[in-house]
Amino acid sequence: MAQEEIIRLWDLFECDFLGLRVEGEVVREKMEEIIMKNGKVAVLDFEGMRGITLSFGDELVGIFTRAFGKEWLKRNVRVINANENVRFILNLSVKLASKYSQKTSSSNVSSVNTL
Repeated sequence: MAQEEIIRLWDLFECDFLGLRVEGEVVREKMEEIIMKNGKVAVLDFEGMRGITLSFGDELVGIFTRAFGKEWLKRNVRVINANENVRFILNLSVKLASKYSQKTSSSNVSSVNTL
């Protein structure tokens, strides 16, 4: 199993709802460093988070999905302590990004249960 590094969203922002794309950009840049530079799995810890917006979710998972595909995302990003609302937005972000991705698939996009 690959080494992991945890990003605790509460520690970064100290609020229970994240909605700005610029906040997501901060997290995505940390994810890029963990994955691309350090060769580890980025673990997003949503403990204490009530919810996120689609813009925030797109920055975390949508951009990676469009660039590298869903399978890459499943191998390199893991989500923990996310409530149903957060998981819904993350899965929707992946689904929408997959729809507009350069890497088209013949299979239907389904929920990303590994997130």
